[in-house]
Amino acid sequence: MLDPDAPGSSVAIYFVLENGQDYYLRRNTDAGAIGVRALGDRTVEFRLAAPAPYFMSVMNRPDGGPQPRHAIERQGDSWTEPGRQVVSGPFEQSHRSDDRLVLRRQARYVGKRPGNVGEIAVLRSDTDEALELYERDEVDVIAARYTPRLADLMPPSTPEVELGPAGWTGYLSFDHSHAVTSNVDLRRALAHAIDRAALADVAPPNLVVATGGLVPPALQGHTPDIAPRFEPETAREHLSRSGFSGRIGLAALAEWEPIIGRVAAMWRDTLGLEIELRWWTNEEAVHLTTPWHLAPIALGGWLPGYPDPEYYLRLELHSDSRTNEGGFAYAPFDELIERARQERSDRRRLELFHDADRMAIADRVALIPLVYGRSMAFVKPRVHGWWEFGKTSSSFADLVVDERSSQA
Repeated sequence: MLDPDAPGSSVAIYFVLENGQDYYLRRNTDAGAIGVRALGDRTVEFRLAAPAPYFMSVMNRPDGGPQPRHAIERQGDSWTEPGRQVVSGPFEQSHRSDDRLVLRRQARYVGKRPGNVGEIAVLRSDTDEALELYERDEVDVIAARYTPRLADLMPPSTPEVELGPAGWTGYLSFDHSHAVTSNVDLRRALAHAIDRAALADVAPPNLVVATGGLVPPALQGHTPDIAPRFEPETAREHLSRSGFSGRIGLAALAEWEPIIGRVAAMWRDTLGLEIELRWWTNEEAVHLTTPWHLAPIALGGWLPGYPDPEYYLRLELHSDSRTNEGGFAYAPFDELIERARQERSDRRRLELFHDADRMAIADRVALIPLVYGRSMAFVKPRVHGWWEFGKTSSSFADLVVDERSSQA
């Protein structure tokens, strides 16, 4: 995970390990100094660089457990392919492609789980196709994450909806290296030109208009009522200070058109800017590593990898974080995050994260929170045991299906 030449996608999570960040940033080349080691066949010791009350949630991640050294050394980069991956859970891969993953219960699994599912086919599809499959009874579950449209498009006959709390955040992110969007006065102007009451008119049931900070309401550490308020005169004053006028690009997933289109209209009406909208599709999103070649302002979203404000504020905005997608860098913010990380008092720790959220969102406008999302699933009545939170859902091994279905 921490290999600087081929890091894991969630590498910054593991900076909490002693010497983990230094190794990744090549300040220390001794992998043996990283704070994790096996003390025996069944015991692993982790040494942390800072207090981490969320750490057991990190260990619940797929990349957080021990990995099969023998398989990795034997198979190389292909060790995760179907038929080669070493698994200890109830399912193993039988097929995997970009659009379809099939998991089958492995006969040698001896654990005790209450479910009766024997095979799961996970399909990637756009909204319209998913609805058709669901209506034809060819899928049992549609899991909706970032899309805002599905709740409104579902037919009235939809039997069940599992709706989680407001556990993820949708926002407008900035390319902080861009000559235009690196200007804090411009960012403040854009933030104060958004009428959040008007956004509520176009938000579907699974999205709540954001009036607080980056950390969503479902997580401890949410800071309410800090998003810049709709103040047209203030917005125009900041725009004047920025010295910017003319055209600016805004990019987003096409399914967000009702919300993003409304934001663009607000910027045109309040600030007199010309907004060039650029869209990407679900198919293009799979290969979209960065939106900055499309526009210097782009739709973004962040789901909680573990239920703690640090996951949002440090991983998204700290200048050392690999997942700092916009390149925001502000030394006082970094210092505040580091103080929060080292704080051993739970109350004081949360206070520092509140301060960091205010600094990033209300003062520096590192990004603009637009909505808090509620992960959602449409579930056939024959499937029992599904639940939703922010990122993970019920284990398939715990689900009970009343009758055999074509897909799961």
